[in-house]
Amino acid sequence: MEFEKIFKSLPEGNYTHALIPRPTAVVCVKNNPFTVAHHTPVNKDPFIYAISVDKTNYSYSLLLESQDFSINFLPFEFVKHIHTIGKTHGNEVDKWEITNLKHQKGTMIESYIITDSLVIYECKKVNHVEFQDHCLFFGKVVMKHYKKGFIKPNKVRFTLFHGKNFYSTNKHPKKLFFDNL
Repeated sequence: MEFEKIFKSLPEGNYTHALIPRPTAVVCVKNNPFTVAHHTPVNKDPFIYAISVDKTNYSYSLLLESQDFSINFLPFEFVKHIHTIGKTHGNEVDKWEITNLKHQKGTMIESYIITDSLVIYECKKVNHVEFQDHCLFFGKVVMKHYKKGFIKPNKVRFTLFHGKNFYSTNKHPKKLFFDNL
């Protein structure tokens, strides 16, 4: 088969096309939750986690002045709340009031954590790197919390974001064994 028959090629600047589904997290900085789909662990010891934040967002300015943040992984049942948090601005509305998510101050940080989450990382900000339209913030994970009994492949349903308001989940996870590797 010819390459052109199999693939559609897009020029630079068409980022949202062909976006790989990403686990969605809700980050809290101070008392403001916001949604991120671009995040990843970047180091094991110490455990450093990175989040990418649009520089036009209110949350970006809060992260610049804050010393900490939390990363909250909510189950798929909260997808409407995740979407609402991502589409509203904390300097215009009280996101806690419009979502009714359960939250409290972190155990090791000043920023809030979402107690409806399956997994929570409490992070102390260690660095940030500016790019043209986004900023990559790095946090040292100083505390991890997970909901007892839920972090099993057959029970957990994390929220995946595809872009353009489209979400899915890992509804039917498969455990694969590769003995020959």
